[in-house]
Amino acid sequence: MKPLHAVESPTATFIVDHFNTQLRQYQVSEVSTEGQVLRQFSGSLGSSDHIAVDRQGNIFVADNGNGRILLLDAQLALRRVIIDERQLNDTLPFRRRCIEQRPQRLCYMEQSRQLLVGLNHDGVAVFDVLQR
Repeated sequence: MKPLHAVESPTATFIVDHFNTQLRQYQVSEVSTEGQVLRQFSGSLGSSDHIAVDRQGNIFVADNGNGRILLLDAQLALRRVIIDERQLNDTLPFRRRCIEQRPQRLCYMEQSRQLLVGLNHDGVAVFDVLQR
């Protein structure tokens, strides 16, 4: 396991974004404080660089390789793609849209329900995220 980013979950475990060197794929895993892997998500992740977690344990994944943001539930099951490549590029002024934007960093603001997305080619996009 080559870890890329980790955050503590509301249940006092850790959500780890990593590259599985044996399977040669990116994964998101829930790991206990003793280091035991409790569950994994290894859906179609191009490369994931950063994650954020909300109070309910939902996980936002910056899928840099595919230019999108995924929402996983607390059991690491895919709920949906919440932000796609088109939405990321639409946040830019028209003259800069020819530059392909990829999500690099995430910060979820619980009170305002906004997701701040640091982009690979400079800048930050802000999205309103409605949780259900």
